[in-house]
Amino acid sequence: MLRFLAALFFVKEAGNPAKPLKTLCLSFYLFLACIFVTISASAVLAQSSPDWSGRWDTFWRDGAAVVELQQEGSSVTGTYEPGSGLIEGQVDGQILRGRWFEDQVSGQLIFAISDDGGSFTGRFDTGEWWNGRRSDGAGERLITGDASPRETLQSIVASVSDFLIGGDVDALRFARTLLEFEGGEAPANTLRHRQALLWDIIDLSTFRVYDAPARPEADIAAFTIALDGTEASYDLRFVRAGDGGWRLLVEDAETLSAALRRYLNALGEPNVAAAKTAMENSPRGVMQRFLFGIHDWDGAGREAVLSTLDLSMLPDHLHSAEGPLLADYLKNVLDRAGFVFLQEIPNNPNRTTPYVHYAHPVGDIVIARMPAEDEDAPDRWALDAETLRNLPALYSAMQSLPMAEGIPPSQPLTQFFSLRERIRDTSPALLNRAVVIENWQWLAILLMVVAASVLAALLGLLAPKTRAEADDDAADAPALQSKGLVQAARLTLGSLVLVWGFSIIGIIETPLAALHTLVSVAAVIGATWFAVLATGMIGTFFQRRAASTVGYADEIVTAMAIGIIKLTLITVGLLLLAEIVDLPYEGVLAGLGVGGLALAFAARETVSNVLGGILLLTDRPFRRGDLIETHGQLATVETVGIRSTRLKRLDDTVMIIPNAQLSDQVIVNWGLRVRRRIDLSIGLTYDTPRQKLDQFIEELRAMILRQPSADAKDCYVGLKDFGESAIEIECRCFVFVSNYDDQVAVRSALIADIVDLAKQVGVSFAFPTRTIQIVKEET
Repeated sequence: MLRFLAALFFVKEAGNPAKPLKTLCLSFYLFLACIFVTISASAVLAQSSPDWSGRWDTFWRDGAAVVELQQEGSSVTGTYEPGSGLIEGQVDGQILRGRWFEDQVSGQLIFAISDDGGSFTGRFDTGEWWNGRRSDGAGERLITGDASPRETLQSIVASVSDFLIGGDVDALRFARTLLEFEGGEAPANTLRHRQALLWDIIDLSTFRVYDAPARPEADIAAFTIALDGTEASYDLRFVRAGDGGWRLLVEDAETLSAALRRYLNALGEPNVAAAKTAMENSPRGVMQRFLFGIHDWDGAGREAVLSTLDLSMLPDHLHSAEGPLLADYLKNVLDRAGFVFLQEIPNNPNRTTPYVHYAHPVGDIVIARMPAEDEDAPDRWALDAETLRNLPALYSAMQSLPMAEGIPPSQPLTQFFSLRERIRDTSPALLNRAVVIENWQWLAILLMVVAASVLAALLGLLAPKTRAEADDDAADAPALQSKGLVQAARLTLGSLVLVWGFSIIGIIETPLAALHTLVSVAAVIGATWFAVLATGMIGTFFQRRAASTVGYADEIVTAMAIGIIKLTLITVGLLLLAEIVDLPYEGVLAGLGVGGLALAFAARETVSNVLGGILLLTDRPFRRGDLIETHGQLATVETVGIRSTRLKRLDDTVMIIPNAQLSDQVIVNWGLRVRRRIDLSIGLTYDTPRQKLDQFIEELRAMILRQPSADAKDCYVGLKDFGESAIEIECRCFVFVSNYDDQVAVRSALIADIVDLAKQVGVSFAFPTRTIQIVKEET
């Protein structure tokens, strides 16, 4: 292979070096070299095992732990909390095999580290998964205090939320330090089980953290939490620790299990998983999906967030564009309103009243029950349309308020907020509102209008110049079509620039939303106009190609296809316009149906002709150029259209017959004949001897058979009759010619040959003569 490539490198053509070929081969060599280097580097990287040293946030089915590992050579040791466990293992490439030890209990483990060393995937010896990622350290939390039962409960709930939403295992470990297990020390598995039972009870309950005891005088305090919509409840107990702080008491497993069973019986659910699934369609489930989805925005979280918003006040085509912007508004409002404790939000799916999460003079944040579109489906809970409609004004009213304590800064979800934050950093004065919207938005609108105008002007330079005659018929038709196409492109691109820009600067949810609707309408009109014109130009090209063929099927099919495509484009354009201006599809489709019916009734003759064209396309009784007989006329087929057929008679006059009439008439197609008949009548003088007559007839037959196009099977020559002035000879033969012009040429050549043959044989053609005998009367 390399020899062949080297030989190609030195190929020469006509004595000159093949430079393009050399360049191509050199590029190919460089490409192979890059591949070789990449493979070599990958092999080297694959041979070097990543370092396991560091802190890892790890998870398994019903728990989590922070693992500290230290690698020396191929040996790895470490610890994990909670549980005071130990890990020992050996590294083999990217695989770590070893054992875990906790409370005199141990088991095997196997971890496989990722290529970038940022995460690992593993299993216990029981087959259960145990995965992890490198820890970034403890994140910012709402409260890290335990000065009262309220602060302790607040810290535990906030830390568990950090773990559930952000995966902060260190926060879960911090929450573990605020627990006091009744009965003292026990095996770590038992303690984790009791802790999980307590958290299930807290998670299913609805309570207000602020209602927990603030400054109890005794060393023991209680706080009752309840299951929303039922009479089931549970008493959380707090004890004062030796250091003066408060701890949440975790009771024995029997007591916790009994309390959890009371909860499940009140809900009518068999287990905790079923209860949580039923509670997903509740105000708390909506808020939980929103917060979790925001954290996983680049993954499946976007769809989860949009499912929590009632976007019914927006046209469907704006949901994907405006939904993320409204989610970004809501996120910023919630971050400033305060830390969200999910346990404070009702989780009763059967709740009948809306839940007001945040109240403000400008607007409230309300999670309301929405009727399901399907009668058999349950109602769904979502952030209502009025909340979403007020979000821009609500955010504007509270944007100066700092983020709530414990909420870490995050990246904006949309380009609008990214742009706005950069403007805030560079020129905060542009965020002021002079008229309706912020000043920077006015400047952005001006810049986008200028950009759209410049783009439209540049596209206008592509329009061809047409002739300046006043008569429209004398204008350059192709240039006019091209000019119209350019004008449509100018309108489309200019409008799309404005649509894109307006969506970025966030004016859709402002009083200037009508401006976005206007440019969207212009974009749809321009795009439809452009598509219709482009279809017509492409169709003209194919029609010209079809006209150069003998068959006319391509013409009819092309004309019908162009008409159907144009009608489809116009219909789609009307439906898009209806969606933009928020008109119901049913009304538009009904209007198109009624209008189509009226149009069909008014143009029934045209429809009949179109159907006639389809019949001609199906039957194909003739081809272009065929000589046909119809309506008592002989004519040649010139063009066949979708409405009418154009014929040229033998006297050079043009006949245009509607297809409906033509398809109903008898059509005699002379053009489909494989051969054509020639009849001649030859008259010889009466004084021609019998010998000459026989010789002439015999040689005439032989001469006809020698014609290249003559059919030797059908040739008849013989004496016919006694004419008034001649002995008549009948000549009938058939020739293989495809059209009338060739038949005339063959007939002409045959008559000329007969004249020559008569001279050669020595006979004379008779012509009408009259002999007058004058008799003299005797007197």
